[in-house]
Amino acid sequence: MKKKRRRKTRKITPKRFLRALFLTGCIIVTGIFFYYLYHHIPGTSSTDYEEISGKSSDLNAKITSIDHAIYESLYKEKVNEKNIYFSEITPSNANGCEWDFTEVTIKVRDQDDASRIGNIVNNELLKLKPDVVITKGNISDHDIVYNIFSLGFHTHRIRLVSKDTREKSYRDVPKIAIIIDDIGNDYELASSLMDIGLPLTLSVLPSSVYAKDIAEKAREKGFEVILHLPMEPKNYPAVNPGPDALLTKMDEKEIRAIMGKDLKKVPGVSGVNNHMGSCFTEREDKMTYVLRELKKRGLFYLDSRTTSNSVGFRLAGNMGVPAAKKSVFLDNDLSSKAVKYQVERLIGMARYSGEAIGIGHPHEITVDVLKDYAGILNKEFKVVPVSELVK
Repeated sequence: MKKKRRRKTRKITPKRFLRALFLTGCIIVTGIFFYYLYHHIPGTSSTDYEEISGKSSDLNAKITSIDHAIYESLYKEKVNEKNIYFSEITPSNANGCEWDFTEVTIKVRDQDDASRIGNIVNNELLKLKPDVVITKGNISDHDIVYNIFSLGFHTHRIRLVSKDTREKSYRDVPKIAIIIDDIGNDYELASSLMDIGLPLTLSVLPSSVYAKDIAEKAREKGFEVILHLPMEPKNYPAVNPGPDALLTKMDEKEIRAIMGKDLKKVPGVSGVNNHMGSCFTEREDKMTYVLRELKKRGLFYLDSRTTSNSVGFRLAGNMGVPAAKKSVFLDNDLSSKAVKYQVERLIGMARYSGEAIGIGHPHEITVDVLKDYAGILNKEFKVVPVSELVK
């Protein structure tokens, strides 16, 4: 009868213990590294923001420098922000370039005050020559107008008005809606947005990591949630809208199926806005399928206007689908000063027309600037979910 061989038990020596401890530590550190990489390094946890990719980078940079020159001049002169109105911001395009044409109306005391402020703004803009050209004119006895051209494109108009002849089209406190797009890949940042003290609207990407969790938490806390529906951008597939996106090659059946799939991932939404979509939203035939499905489901459409040729808002009106459109993006330029200027622009638009819609993204700088402006927004405006501004 054979004896069973005993398995040798390896003695745990201090050397082996330290080696095991070292290997365990390496595994933990590696895990932490990749977690941090996924959640915090730009381009890993977030999706590309196509809003600016279709625009000329040179022209966009010049427009930003013009914006800064105008704001700096007005701040130096201590012009009351309540006298600064953004009377027009219109997506424009020519010769393959896209930009937002901006008209700023500044209410001044009298003609002398208009000349003084106008000269200061003009002198600041002259520093941007030769790429920036300014022309001056008088529309009436009460208006001095500066037209600004950047790289040959008409990008800005500044009106200095000593007599406010406009008639307010609203009687109540101006309303502002702020949507935060591309929600779903950073749970902590989404939570910090809910703690700002503003009734933001959160637009959730359907295939994001925490889409369902964040949407449920937001609704529990009383925030409006909408679906950030991926659509085909220009330069696709080099510019990628992500999984389960609507593409122009799809027929109505495919579009409806993907919309249904995306809506299931973010249940309980009140509406939809487009993620990217600078190509898709220019197609009336494809947008008809989208809007038809939204109407059937009782959802509104917010046109993010990632292209000046978007047909979404106009078509929704024709089809009887409740709709609204973006007034301004808040954070295409991620410097603190630039985001601040864009919030000021949103405020100026609301003061002029009675309402305005801003779209931001889940960036820490956006959270910080909105925190800084929460007091004035809550005091002088009525911040509302975007559903209150759909027509």
